[in-house]
Amino acid sequence: MSGPAEAAERLARNAVDVLPEGALTEQLALGRPLRVKFGIDPTAPDIHLGHTVVLNKLREFQDAGHTVVLIIGDFTARVGDPSGRSAQRPVLEPEQIDANAKTFQEQAFRVLDEGRTEVRFNSEWLRMDAEDVFGLLAKTTVARLLERDDFSRRMKARAPISALELLYPLLQGYDSVAVSADIELGGTDQKFNLLFARDMQTAYGEQPQSVLTMPILPGIDGVQRMSKSLGNYVGVTDPPEEMFGRVMRVPDDVMPQYYVEYAEVSDSLLQRAKSMDKLTQEHPDAKAPVEEWLRGHGRSATDTKWVPLSARRATLTMLLDAHTGETLDALPINPW
Repeated sequence: MSGPAEAAERLARNAVDVLPEGALTEQLALGRPLRVKFGIDPTAPDIHLGHTVVLNKLREFQDAGHTVVLIIGDFTARVGDPSGRSAQRPVLEPEQIDANAKTFQEQAFRVLDEGRTEVRFNSEWLRMDAEDVFGLLAKTTVARLLERDDFSRRMKARAPISALELLYPLLQGYDSVAVSADIELGGTDQKFNLLFARDMQTAYGEQPQSVLTMPILPGIDGVQRMSKSLGNYVGVTDPPEEMFGRVMRVPDDVMPQYYVEYAEVSDSLLQRAKSMDKLTQEHPDAKAPVEEWLRGHGRSATDTKWVPLSARRATLTMLLDAHTGETLDALPINPW
């Protein structure tokens, strides 16, 4: 059985940020199931492949014996998350939010283990009276809220920021307090909100959560993030032929990002992997780009292996961690 450090390394596979450093290992060493929080505002009725990057990571935590706390932001959806936005989000009708929430749950359980998922609606605790709201506002400063990139960019552009949007990080942060979250997952665009929740937990006398952010999957246009509103998505409930057709539109140079995010860590894959020396010996033209990649990522030829990969019309070299089998990258080098 692997120890806390090895378990943390495996659970952190493909994550962009795992913060604070070493916290996940310390939490796993406690020897109890951790409460792993993920919040979603039901602003759309369906989920797409981009959502499943985080959902798959949550499932990994479940398979390791931990509990996922899925928070449906039926209350925060009325405020609107400003993350990644250059303008205020439109406010949805309550009936639409409720319908979206129902659909999201049904689709999320295509990935998550329903028996290991605790579903909560943040309207349970966010319908506060004025005194509680004042107490919440007293836990931070406007200066701290304006540190987030979205707000600073809009201020420079003299674009409006509503007081309601300033309230959003406090509400999301209080979610972590309400459910006693040990860990929170989200996309890289959520980094400020996830770290801000640590401040809120500390202010309320709780142990602050650790934070794990996952990459944001590009849409099938290969340019912008996957989004239903942009039409560049693959829906999880789409018919198979439609999924296939949409994925076939992904540009070849973006395919490695899809493969790395969805490739399984498996012993069989690692067993088939070859040494980096063998790659450069068999393919001398690969020597320079491989050495450049190793230098740029602080790795050596001894802790990295490779396997050949076919991705549609492209032939690629997939790089793995020699010890864990973690997929690291896919280089445009023909290994055949």
